[in-house]
Amino acid sequence: MKLHHIAIWTFRLEELKEFYVRFFGGKSNEKYINPKKGFESYFVSFGEGTDLELMSRTDVQNTPIEENRVGLTHFAFTFPSQEEVLRFTEQMRSEGYTIAGEPRTSGDGYFESVVLDPDGNRIECVYQEITGGGKGEGKTETAIGTETEVGAEAEARPNTETESIHSVTLDTERLLLRPFEEKDAEAFFACCQNPNLGNNAGWPPHRTLEESRRILHSTFINQEGIWAMILKETQQLIGSVGIIPDPKRENPQVRMLGYWLDETYWGKGYMTESVQGVLKYGFEKLKLSLITATCYPHNKRSQKVLKKNGFIYEGTLHQAELTYNGNIYDHQCYYLPGISQPTPEDYEEILHVWETSVRHTHDFLTEEDIQFYKPLMREHYLPVVELFVIRNANGKIAAFMGLSDELIEMLFVHPDEQGKGYGKRLIEYARDKKQMDKVDVNEQNEKALQFYLHLGFQIIGRDETDSMGKPFPILHLQLPEANPGNRN
Repeated sequence: MKLHHIAIWTFRLEELKEFYVRFFGGKSNEKYINPKKGFESYFVSFGEGTDLELMSRTDVQNTPIEENRVGLTHFAFTFPSQEEVLRFTEQMRSEGYTIAGEPRTSGDGYFESVVLDPDGNRIECVYQEITGGGKGEGKTETAIGTETEVGAEAEARPNTETESIHSVTLDTERLLLRPFEEKDAEAFFACCQNPNLGNNAGWPPHRTLEESRRILHSTFINQEGIWAMILKETQQLIGSVGIIPDPKRENPQVRMLGYWLDETYWGKGYMTESVQGVLKYGFEKLKLSLITATCYPHNKRSQKVLKKNGFIYEGTLHQAELTYNGNIYDHQCYYLPGISQPTPEDYEEILHVWETSVRHTHDFLTEEDIQFYKPLMREHYLPVVELFVIRNANGKIAAFMGLSDELIEMLFVHPDEQGKGYGKRLIEYARDKKQMDKVDVNEQNEKALQFYLHLGFQIIGRDETDSMGKPFPILHLQLPEANPGNRN
């Protein structure tokens, strides 16, 4: 499925606004002036179809194109098919607007677009299949969330080994996550006409059923990695969740999480439950290395969902987006790294993380002690445990964990990566996926001890020496729900 997106560039703001009001029967708002960027804009709406924005810089309006091409600005809107784009250009010609040139393939845009001068200087087409929502319509890169409630694990149920992500269905405790269908149009409109939804996601409320139907077809149906959230109890569509390629990152193993939820169902844990299902699918089935997410600073519910699911705050992209109503919003950026098993070629990097971490946290060890344990780590300890690593956004190992049959034998985080949630994510993986509830820690490593206590571990035993007989006491810890002494 493609978007067919037309962008018309002009200096003649008033003239072109009047043309589209007359030619398409649009209704225009008052002129909006962007004080930061110096643009003047009109938003033109129609009885059916999407809004468009027409904008121009005030200092170049009515300047001859050949004198200042830098001043070109544009408006854009979406058609349901390429045929409609071509029909539109013919209508433009019939109204006396010259359109010169032949379409050509170029660019890396996320739309299929036609760009033309009202003066007839050029027409060019950019073709690119999209995998998610277009900007301003049904987009999924910003999130509308719920409060933080723990949801059930999801299980992917593809029909065959080779079934594409377009038809994968995910099953959670209360939700069915399935591809969007034509029959969802009315429920989709009922959700998306709510202005509170668009305020958090950056798109205008839908005005008509036909508008919702068109957006459903262009942005949701047959789109890779976008699911409808169906409440099992009622079979009602209540929202959407998806993981699409992140336009800010070139790694194909990175996807961006997005979601929205009908306001009626906020605060009931549905969003957290669906996100957990999609994360499980992304990491375990698609083998993704990283899942990202962005949200507006005012969208506190979405931030809670991301933090509940272990996402790490990466930073704020300032003035990232100009929304349909003229607001300029920052993007708060988050990421969740995948957990994978290393190869023997990774051992040197793992050993480096171990040594760097030990020097940072084990101040009770001497240089002689470190040199004593270092070859033991390489030759004896690492080969006998099941290793798991987390890589940072640059692909470097940020943390690693080693598991035996009975407990978490080791957990080390590079000093530069501490405090970012990597250790907690590894512990949760060991607990939830490997049913590990025990860990040993050096008594003198106060920072690590407090970390485990904060996660709910309790001290159940103590040895005066470590496994090599060195005078470094070892504390044995266990999660309380697994400790028989804590059961009623």
